[in-house]
Amino acid sequence: IGIWDSVNHDGFHFIFPPSVPQQDIFVFEVFAVICAIHLLIQRTSPSHTIIVYSDSENTVALFNSLCAANAQYNALLKIAVDELLRRDYRLRVLWIPGAENHVADALSRQHFTLASRHDSLLSITFYYPHRMCWG
Repeated sequence: IGIWDSVNHDGFHFIFPPSVPQQDIFVFEVFAVICAIHLLIQRTSPSHTIIVYSDSENTVALFNSLCAANAQYNALLKIAVDELLRRDYRLRVLWIPGAENHVADALSRQHFTLASRHDSLLSITFYYPHRMCWG
């Protein structure tokens, strides 16, 4: 997973233990939004609206409807909503074409030099997500 905070020029690459299943990309897309929420809450004061861009139309639809047919995705939504409610934040998840998502895409693919070419001020942090978030 790669997340890019374009305002602060901060990039994050998430490293998961080998035991985390890699086959369901949608879980990782949803988890990217949860991680962005967590990171942005640490950087802003309460009562703000967090805006997250995703190139996954399914992820955007999930967060805009707050409803999934799959219990696993509803559990992930609950993590996000709990975090937002606990700290009085609002969330908007907006779609961005994949072709315009250069930095986050490069970070997620471990193409750190390419990510830095797209944002010359980029500072990259490697992040190990908490077990609660991935099962």
